[in-house]
Amino acid sequence: MAEALRSDIEAGVYPVGRKLPSEAALQSKYSVSRHTVREALQILFNDGLIYKVQGSGTFVGGRRQDSRGRYIRSIGSLDELTVWPDTDTEVIEPFTVVVEPSVAARMELPYIEVSRAVVRRHYQDQPFVLTHHYVSPELGAQLAADGVPAVGEGTVIGAAEKFLKKPVMGARQEITAMIAPEHEAELIGCRPGDAILLIERVYYDADGKYIEFTSSHFNPRRYTYRQDVRRRSS
Repeated sequence: MAEALRSDIEAGVYPVGRKLPSEAALQSKYSVSRHTVREALQILFNDGLIYKVQGSGTFVGGRRQDSRGRYIRSIGSLDELTVWPDTDTEVIEPFTVVVEPSVAARMELPYIEVSRAVVRRHYQDQPFVLTHHYVSPELGAQLAADGVPAVGEGTVIGAAEKFLKKPVMGARQEITAMIAPEHEAELIGCRPGDAILLIERVYYDADGKYIEFTSSHFNPRRYTYRQDVRRRSS
C-alpha cells in the first residue's frame, strides 16, 4: 500500500500540497485494516513524502513550515520546479537584454547578450530568495510581452514552455555556500557577510538545448531545500 501511494504521489495523482484521503477512505479503497493504513502512512512520513497537520489531516510534502518558521521546498520531479506553493513573487526587474558573456557561454548561446529578469519571493510576507533569470533575447522578448515574470506561484520556466518547440525535460543544479553580497543581503532579510545559499540551475529541452539559467540567493534561516533520494528495486 505504501508503494501504491508513493507511485500515485510521484505520478501527480496527489500533487504537492494536496491533502490525502482520510484513513477510513484509504482503508476502504485498498481493502486493508486501519493498522495497515497507518503503517503505510508512517513509511511515507519517514521518507519525507508526507506530513501531518494536527486537526487537518495528512498532506503531500513540499509546502509547509518547519518548527523554525522556514519555507520547506521538497523536490521530487521537474513539475515541482515550476511552481512555488504558498509564495508570492515580487518583480524587481522585468526581462531586459544585457551583456553577460559568462552566462551566455553557460547557456551555449552564439552571442554575449542574454535577457535577464530579477524576482524576489516571499513566504508569509517574508522575503527569502532573490533570483536572476536568464534566457535568450528572443525568448525574453516573448515572455516580457506575455507579462512574465508576474505575481503568483508560477515560475519563468513554467511560463516559457508554451513558447518552446520542444518540452523542458530536465535541469542541472549546483548548490554552494557563500557570503551574502552587500547589495542583496537586505533583499532576502539578512546582513552583508552572512552565510547564504547560492543555487544555480540550468534547464534544457528534449534536444538538450539550454533554455534558462537561474542564479538564486537564499536566506537559509528562512528556507530549507529537501530532496528525497531512494533506491528503486529492479
